[in-house]
Amino acid sequence: MILDEAQAIKSSASARWKQLLSFHCRNRLLLTGTPIQNSMQELWALLHFIMPTLFDSHEEFSEWFSKDIESHAENKGSLNEHQLRRLHMILKPFMLRRIKRNVQHELGEKIEVEVFCELTARQKALYRGLKEKISISELLEKATSLGDNESMDSLMNLVMQFRKVCNHPELFERGDVQAPLSFCNFSDSGHLSKETTLYCPYSSTSPIKFHIPKRLYRDGGILKTVGPHTRAGFDTKYLDNLMNIWDSEYIYQSQFSNEADAGFSFLRFVDVSPHEASYLSRGSLVERWVDHLSKREHRARRSFYQQDPTSASNTFAMFLISDTNSPTSPFTITPGSALDELTHISDKMIHQTRLFGQCYSPAVKAVPVDAICDDISFLREKQDTLFNMNTRSCFFGTDKYISKLAPEQAANLSTVVRTSESGIMTVPASGHGFSSMKVPSMKDVILDSGKLATLDKLLEKLKSEDHRCLVYFQMTKMIDLFEEYIAYKQYKYLRLDGSSKISDRRDMVQDWQTRPEIFIFLLSTRAGGLGINLTAADTVIFYDSDWNPTVDQQAMDRAHRLGQTKQVTVYRLITRNTIEERILQRAKQKDEIQKVVISGGEFRQVDFKPREIVSLLLDDEELDDKLQQQLKRKAEEDETQKKKPTKKSKRAMGDDSTPALSPSNVDRLFSAGEDTFLEDESSGASTPVKKTKGTRIGRPRTNISFTG
Repeated sequence: MILDEAQAIKSSASARWKQLLSFHCRNRLLLTGTPIQNSMQELWALLHFIMPTLFDSHEEFSEWFSKDIESHAENKGSLNEHQLRRLHMILKPFMLRRIKRNVQHELGEKIEVEVFCELTARQKALYRGLKEKISISELLEKATSLGDNESMDSLMNLVMQFRKVCNHPELFERGDVQAPLSFCNFSDSGHLSKETTLYCPYSSTSPIKFHIPKRLYRDGGILKTVGPHTRAGFDTKYLDNLMNIWDSEYIYQSQFSNEADAGFSFLRFVDVSPHEASYLSRGSLVERWVDHLSKREHRARRSFYQQDPTSASNTFAMFLISDTNSPTSPFTITPGSALDELTHISDKMIHQTRLFGQCYSPAVKAVPVDAICDDISFLREKQDTLFNMNTRSCFFGTDKYISKLAPEQAANLSTVVRTSESGIMTVPASGHGFSSMKVPSMKDVILDSGKLATLDKLLEKLKSEDHRCLVYFQMTKMIDLFEEYIAYKQYKYLRLDGSSKISDRRDMVQDWQTRPEIFIFLLSTRAGGLGINLTAADTVIFYDSDWNPTVDQQAMDRAHRLGQTKQVTVYRLITRNTIEERILQRAKQKDEIQKVVISGGEFRQVDFKPREIVSLLLDDEELDDKLQQQLKRKAEEDETQKKKPTKKSKRAMGDDSTPALSPSNVDRLFSAGEDTFLEDESSGASTPVKKTKGTRIGRPRTNISFTG
């Protein structure tokens, strides 16, 4: 039996491992590039598959090698040199390694760079909010139930939420497109494919039709519409002035009244006359804004004349608190200067928010109610309102209106009308027209994530230097979000993930290798990390790292392999002071186990202090100390309640007799969920190998010393 990619049977608890082990065969050969991905348990599963009689007991294999090597990789103990040499001696007859020594000169150099990113303000708020929702008592309960899959899934889901915050806050909630309610009916034009005169009615009309009786229109009444034979406009204006407190006459009397409740006495101190106050109260939004700008311009001109020391003192300046010649006085600051921007920030914010806020983002947009009347005067008045020559030229510009007229009319009109060439309703320079729709800015999406902002700068640099990049992700939703970023930056790219078809996968790899104009290849680490050749890329970027270091290593090898003639640079994005730093350290520990066991190298010291996964989630020192005290108190209670088991009972019970809250067990919680291996349960598979007489299975019971 020959099995390629043998890491697929790394778990002895899997049905695949049990089914293949039950096959009768004389010889077994396993081909794999990663015999150890997470722990020594996986190595034992492969060795037991090859030689069931020699490597039968995982418990004794763990006592000999696994515990000391894994503990040393986690910086918890020292590694015995003779013990390591003994392991290499046992593995040597069963393992044939293919190394790159003979073809090393054909491969370019590979450089790995760790790029640390900072959390943005939005990410910090989300990260802090997740931590505040964590209950120490619940985490303590989950930490004590290591065998409870439901508790483990809940804890791993919490870890995933922290990783999503580190990647991008938009993974939780996307910014919605905001648009006002359009209370109108949109007209339909004729068929665009027909070659005929196309009638285009008004694009939007009001759904409300107000029928005005002819007699009511002619005689007036409560209508505000001014007609040639009506008194409606005069009556309405008379009532408004008579009943309105903003009437200029009433404001004037209130200013000089001796009563204590005079409402407009403050106008004398803000330099506003009764007529100006009345005008502003009844003026439209645009009129009030124009009045504000004209006053600023008048104030700037007046300050110029007041700078002359020989001129007489202005009576207006005598009642002011601050000197008009002060550098920060509003009278000495001209529009457009730096001081103007600094001293009028709050003033501008207030005016822009109050005056233009409703125009920028109205809740509802509606066209005027469509009034209908059978009177011919009403129809003429309405037609003149819609197509008045002066009105249209003011709104849309003289040139645009004249171009629609006959040459004789255009010549006569151009000599009479003197308005702006562009008009006040000119389409913006961007060419997108007028719209109240508010779409989330892509710049805000980039700046909301520290990783994406860092990657944005990195990609600009790589693009200018003609590099080609492989970008690996753990989450497909993050790939979707990154696609929007690429469309915004107008980069050419390909995408390959688990949903890609086999035929599309082959075509995308071919396009990447033959089309140098494609700048980025987006891949999921699981789907795009095996079985493809992407040597056209010289840069590999990991947006987020995998729990398993060999998965990332295999993804790097898509570019750094035979046929690569350039130097390969690997960038790994890591968010500082978050859970991602711990994941990276855990991956380095697993990588060190593989180097020590398989490569025969010496272990290099890793500056890492192991903590429980709950400490990882609560990186606050005060909460961490509180949790440690609870764990210690719980462990002491368990030790007093339980008797210390004998060696025989301990062998029968396995590792379950160890206190559940010991540091080694709690630390195993961090790596739980990465594989499905259960070391305390038997495999349940029957190995079809006959035992010969005198054959000893498992560890010899006599004391035998092993030497190098």
